[in-house]
Amino acid sequence: MSSTPHFIFRAITPAELLPLVHRRDGETKLGEALAADWRDPECRYVLLGIREDIGPRANNGLGGARNAFDAFLPNFLNMQANRFFPAGALHILGTIDHPDADTPLDQATMRERVAELDELVQAVVQPLMEAGKLPIVIGGGHNNAYPLIKAAAAVQGSPVDVINLDPHADCRPLEGRHSGNSFSYAITEGHLRSYAVFGLHRARNSEAILQFLDRHNVHHTFFAEYMLEPGLFQRDVDSFLGKEATPLCVELDMDVIRHMPSSAFSPSGMVLEDARAYLRKVMASPRHVHYVHLPEAAPNTPSQGRIVGKALAFLVHDVVSVRG
Repeated sequence: MSSTPHFIFRAITPAELLPLVHRRDGETKLGEALAADWRDPECRYVLLGIREDIGPRANNGLGGARNAFDAFLPNFLNMQANRFFPAGALHILGTIDHPDADTPLDQATMRERVAELDELVQAVVQPLMEAGKLPIVIGGGHNNAYPLIKAAAAVQGSPVDVINLDPHADCRPLEGRHSGNSFSYAITEGHLRSYAVFGLHRARNSEAILQFLDRHNVHHTFFAEYMLEPGLFQRDVDSFLGKEATPLCVELDMDVIRHMPSSAFSPSGMVLEDARAYLRKVMASPRHVHYVHLPEAAPNTPSQGRIVGKALAFLVHDVVSVRG
């Protein structure tokens, strides 16, 4: 692997956020009231953006995940700071960027670069977890679940439990890192104790992946069942959350949302309200949460950016407002 880093972390200062805020007399927007320092005792959530799509592209997916955080940020900053959202409880840390993202690469090289990205993501988020903060990670591909799981397992001192809402199990072979094998790597390497994935699409998971799920006792459900009985999804999530009290790593792949501009766009899937309810249920449970990860949104036009930006802003608002 090259000694020259291909990914960098950039801190964001409060002064950089203010130009994105549309101020109005008599109102306070979130961008005017967020925690100035993640070390503040009142700050419990730390938001990190990841501007990359090499993980999805290394998995033969669509590009555009590098644009999700920039679509999200102004929408989030212009939400109201009111009684429903403790603005001082959240700090926007910065972004992990991929400056040479447009350089053509073959698949093998892209997968080597994803392994490099893994190291940086873990290095940025692990100190936050060690300090008792809850990272919320926006943008990039689902490849970033692997370093997040590794960081959580290192902090916990044992393999962690993961809950995921996703049309794909992301348990592809260990063929080099990409967005489709975060969980198979984490399971095989012993970082992941118990994996539960809800809403799988039957036509989008190979027989080899299904056999992997069976072999490793992965709790999984299928979206087709929820089409026939809409209330079943909520009951499945409630049942799962009530079975144990162990800490959780929380994953929500934006591919699961119908018509969402994403790395694996689908006209069939859950609605945004299902995704919001999922997060609200998890955050309302008494289980400790190591992190919340919202990857795979991939806007490539201004209109797609408006959809992605508002959707991600709602989801982050749900995460923070439920626990306060």
